[in-house]
Amino acid sequence: MTRLSPALMLLAAAAPSTLAAPSFPLLPRAPNPPAALPQRATANDLRWQPSMDFDTDGCYNVPAIDAQGNIVQGLPYQFTGLSSDCRDASDLDNNNVYSRQRCNNGWCVYLYGYYFEKDVAVPNFLSTGHTHDWEHVAVWVSDASGRAEYVGASQHGGFEIKAAGDVRWDGEHPKIVYHKDGASTHAFRFANAADDGIENHRGVWFRGSLVSYNGFPSGEIRDKLMAHDFGSATIGFKDSSFAGHLEKAKPSQVTFDVNQDVGSPGNP
Repeated sequence: MTRLSPALMLLAAAAPSTLAAPSFPLLPRAPNPPAALPQRATANDLRWQPSMDFDTDGCYNVPAIDAQGNIVQGLPYQFTGLSSDCRDASDLDNNNVYSRQRCNNGWCVYLYGYYFEKDVAVPNFLSTGHTHDWEHVAVWVSDASGRAEYVGASQHGGFEIKAAGDVRWDGEHPKIVYHKDGASTHAFRFANAADDGIENHRGVWFRGSLVSYNGFPSGEIRDKLMAHDFGSATIGFKDSSFAGHLEKAKPSQVTFDVNQDVGSPGNP
């Protein structure tokens, strides 16, 4: 499906036939996202991957880089709709989610990263949003129980953290919704019972093609993505920000060294 940016539709008042009608060019086409990387993820990264829905007032996540190293351009956020040009059904066919795990002290945490092309706070006006949005979900799994015990959902630079018993699940996958947070920008939230009335084009809880930290086509492709400047949006699973994101997402009940890998992140 071709993505088109919204054109301004101008209605001319009646004019004498001797006057030529002015022509108004269409706005340029919105760029298509990069082609998704093939799924290549560890068994445990796949096991705990969140199941997603996306409220209709927001975008779908899309790939941030393709196999040739082309990085997503993003979309303008001023004077545009909340979901215009970024919520095509084709975005669910061409989709990547990224993951990185860290294990120590009897726990493994799985951080999942989602890229969105824009984040609009005020539609069709001078918005306080931004081009590019990265959101993340952290799933904390106990070695002792073999189960997910806590989940963290990113919200405006921080995380809301819930015990597993307070989270709705799709099997072993926590249910998470991308939504507009009131008058603010978009964020993740935990699903509630009403969210089983799915709003995405597939009509199901959705999981995109997952790429683990060691699942990129090459180290060069991964490094190029990690080095890219996404403005105010931060990739949570790159080396310089990974520990900080884990610290924000860590439950107070968990003893964990956010800087140490023991047998992680694993190879697909």
